[in-house]
Amino acid sequence: MTATIQPALPMPADMERRLAGDPLLLLLDVDGTLAPIAPRPEYAAMPPETRQVLEDFVKASGAFVSILSGRAAGDAFRLVGVDGVWTIGNHGFEVRDPAGDVQVQSDLLAYEAPIAEAVVRAHTVAADIPGVVVEDKRWTASVHYRLAHPSSVPALNASVEEIARSLGLRLTHGKEVLELRPPVDVDKGTAALALAERVGAMTQRGSVFCAGDDRTDEDAFRVLRGAHPGAVTVRVGREAGRPVEDSVAEFFVDDTRAMLTLLQRMLEQRTSAERRQGR
Repeated sequence: MTATIQPALPMPADMERRLAGDPLLLLLDVDGTLAPIAPRPEYAAMPPETRQVLEDFVKASGAFVSILSGRAAGDAFRLVGVDGVWTIGNHGFEVRDPAGDVQVQSDLLAYEAPIAEAVVRAHTVAADIPGVVVEDKRWTASVHYRLAHPSSVPALNASVEEIARSLGLRLTHGKEVLELRPPVDVDKGTAALALAERVGAMTQRGSVFCAGDDRTDEDAFRVLRGAHPGAVTVRVGREAGRPVEDSVAEFFVDDTRAMLTLLQRMLEQRTSAERRQGR
């Protein structure tokens, strides 16, 4: 059961203590976490206040910021627009470092052609269903049905399942989206853990904070808490007007606005500690 963080109340003392480590790694989903969900992926925009707090975290001593997104790494970086961040894109299949270099696992190369073919077939399916949007992310593909009539979703799901089966791909379900992926054991959890280890945040002195709003973020919550009991995990948003009941996240906030308030408080905690230590 998650504990709700209220914007009008102070940050829980236990959370504050667990986020005081050095280094601190922030792992943040974008859509629905930093930026409000948009009807189409290309319409999404991150509030200037959120961009500012991320820029300030990048400058803070001992802090690393990583975007953890289902978008392609380059697209997620474009949407966030903050230099100096790490970007984990395509649910972990690619990583963009702060210098702009993108790394992709070599075993994904064999699936570039099947994903491209899946995109073509998905567009054919979408042409007959108003409101369906196909997003080509090279290493994965997303079929969004947020704008489609609910009655069309079962047929869409069956068609996309057949595309995945015939091309040897894996199908996963997100928030009003179907994801076609290579059948490789990579997800936000494996990628988040690899980066946390890379920057030294998995030590006893380090701190990890992870926030997201969708089922795919649950992989990161589960892996990080299992590897680092002090990791702070936050689920963003509500379902049917209530916190997500089956989330493994430890904490919950209502929406992207509440997420911004929490990040601002975390930043103030970090900078206040720096001032006390004379950094």
